[in-house]
Amino acid sequence: MKNKKSIFLPLLLALLLISSLVIYAGAVVVEFRGTPGNNKVTLRWATLSEIDCKGFEIERGLSTTDFQKIGFKKGSGNSSTRIDYSFEDTNVFKSTITRTFYYRIQIVDTNDQKTVHSEMVAVSPSISGMKYTWGSIKALFR
Repeated sequence: MKNKKSIFLPLLLALLLISSLVIYAGAVVVEFRGTPGNNKVTLRWATLSEIDCKGFEIERGLSTTDFQKIGFKKGSGNSSTRIDYSFEDTNVFKSTITRTFYYRIQIVDTNDQKTVHSEMVAVSPSISGMKYTWGSIKALFR
């Protein structure tokens, strides 16, 4: 009987931890990654489950501590199956040519409560000089 109790308790604790994570976060995010492109960065992630998930705020930073919202991707609301998402950041040319961008996502539930997904990705896109120059010229006239 002692063996059954010693196995049951860790399983129960693991189940409680996983279920509280799902309820607290609104979604279980896996495989968050970024792919550099020419004048863009493509972000991809997947959820294994969603509970009252309004969507995902995509944030970009020039460091690992300072982020700004750059977009929003609508969530499925409620799901118990895997859902794949992607987002393209096409405004990377507005910075210097050699730059590493840091991305993270915030999970937003239907009550507008936000939970930061702890995983962060760093991406260094290749930025053409032409696009960078045009972006700089446009910025002068704003």
